[in-house]
Amino acid sequence: MKPSFLKNKHFTFLFLSIALFFSVKANAQKIEPIKSDQGEVVTIHSNILNEDRKILIYTPKDSDNPEKKYQVIYVLDADNHFTQMVEYSKYLSRQDVNAIPPLIVVGITNTNRNRDLTPSHSTTDYSGKPDTTANSPYKNSGGNERFFQFIQKELIPYVNSNYKTQPYRIFAGHSFGALTTINCLLNYPDMFDAYIAVSPSFWWDQKFLLKLADNKLKAGSTLSKTLFFSNGNEDYSSPGSPFHTNILKFDSLLKKRNIKELDFEYTAYPIESHMTVPIKSYYDGLRFIYRQWVLPSIKDEEVNSEIIMKHYKELSQRFKYSILPDEAYINNWAQWLVKTPATLNNGIKLLEMNVINYPSSSSAFAALGAAYVVKGEKQKAIASYKKASELNPTSTEIKLRLQELQK
Repeated sequence: MKPSFLKNKHFTFLFLSIALFFSVKANAQKIEPIKSDQGEVVTIHSNILNEDRKILIYTPKDSDNPEKKYQVIYVLDADNHFTQMVEYSKYLSRQDVNAIPPLIVVGITNTNRNRDLTPSHSTTDYSGKPDTTANSPYKNSGGNERFFQFIQKELIPYVNSNYKTQPYRIFAGHSFGALTTINCLLNYPDMFDAYIAVSPSFWWDQKFLLKLADNKLKAGSTLSKTLFFSNGNEDYSSPGSPFHTNILKFDSLLKKRNIKELDFEYTAYPIESHMTVPIKSYYDGLRFIYRQWVLPSIKDEEVNSEIIMKHYKELSQRFKYSILPDEAYINNWAQWLVKTPATLNNGIKLLEMNVINYPSSSSAFAALGAAYVVKGEKQKAIASYKKASELNPTSTEIKLRLQELQK
């Protein structure tokens, strides 16, 4: 039985149905909400593709720091995978989980999937049979190059101009979308920093992309990127099946070429189908990319700012931009520590670190002032609350606490 993605019909997905309710205005950016917590639909006109494109965009909300910037993950086949990626991002970045940073999720919906998500023109299907009829689903294939130009020259600049982004970007795709992500890695590696390729269709055009990888990835060369790729049970149980065998060949190629600084992992999910494997793969892909994000386990009585700042310095080196400990996360942690006399000083040290890292945050200084009160250091508490009041002069609560201390 052929994988379900080989059927000659476009998938009908929930979010495409929602997006179609919104009107399209050429040469404009139109923004409409999806749901209260799922982001918005942005309609932009692409001069490169000569068409309007609907983009789904989710942005995390941080009431304590509205100017906070976020890493971005771009997801292909957004009609199907956008919601999943948003929920993974929201859960894994929660303060009580803290496995990944909060992410802006950009979902690219389809207009002509077989055109945009194939690296070469071919009318040959999965079974190797050519179809040159007028109704061939692949007659307009091979549009990866123009699609990349759209992403690089129109979409990414739009996102960077209209949202608060960090420079680290991830590109994620499934099936033909995974083929596209790997093609991007090979031909435009600097467009993204990390890639997630779920069940890439290496069978396409007589293994076109496998041949390209063999040519591009030279032994001992350097490619400072992160790649997670996977596959499900696409004829997994059939010895020599082209889908699984081709992915094994790609994994073997990466291992043999010993590409310097290429951080990669391949995972097979033999009990998952082609259409269920993204559920596990996108989760595991995010965990692989951010496997070093979580702070090492530290006992309450051993907590100190030096250990924490060393960890974030290492993260900054890995992700190639300055990363600070999350203000709210550190504040909540410190509030727990100051409740116990044995760890009170450790909590204060964390709060002192917070005001150094976030010198314009009134909440950071207010939290430090409250901790000084617990310790009985009144003058330090007054100084902290004064600074908090200067930064947020409209806060009645801060003024009242300051007045009480100054009596």
